Amino acid sequence: MKKTFIFLVLLLMLTACKPQNSGPILETPANDNISTKTTLPPTQEPTKPIPTATQTLTPTMEPTATSIPTETPVPTEVVNFDAVKIIGVDEYPGYASVIFEFPAISKLYYVKINNSPYNCQIPESTVDRLFCSGEGMRTGEYADVTFYADENFESEMITTKLYVPAVIPTPLPIGEPSTWCPARGTKISCETEHRVEFGEECWVQTCFDACGYYYSYHTCQLPPNNNFLPP
Repeated sequence: MKKTFIFLVLLLMLTACKPQNSGPILETPANDNISTKTTLPPTQEPTKPIPTATQTLTPTMEPTATSIPTETPVPTEVVNFDAVKIIGVDEYPGYASVIFEFPAISKLYYVKINNSPYNCQIPESTVDRLFCSGEGMRTGEYADVTFYADENFESEMITTKLYVPAVIPTPLPIGEPSTWCPARGTKISCETEHRVEFGEECWVQTCFDACGYYYSYHTCQLPPNNNFLPP
């Protein structure tokens, strides 16, 4: 009993010392870390829109002149006509053979001498030479020579004056011994045929002199068959 009495006395003393509250006691939430106060973010000034670049117009290209395709000139053969000259003439009954010195000639040209057409060729065995045959001409003077690029004598290239030298002296042929006489080689006359065989030109020639039959010359192999060419 004595212990119980002492305990009650102490309890009364503790109750008397405890301060009195004037209002209701609010309970504190168990979770101290959660704040019930809402925090507003600091007021920001309204963001100004970033000015965008105005659309830039692409500068208009100035129109350029459209190039018109031109034809590439075809290189033409350079012919030195100033270096051409007549270096020889052989006269035959009814026609003459003319030899031109023609440096660096690489193609056949067609010729008129004193406005008369000549038949020309370039033999494979010669260099820088053009051989032509046609109407006889006077030697020892100048002649009008016209060169053409086509056989129809339409594409004239140049007209020039060339000196015609004297007839080239040639040794007399021996002639047929059976007809020999002191007048051998005088009063010569010849019969000549100019033909074409197998696409090539050929000649047949028979000559006579004061003694009679003189000599003959031919390169044709076949008898004539309407294949004659002009002298």
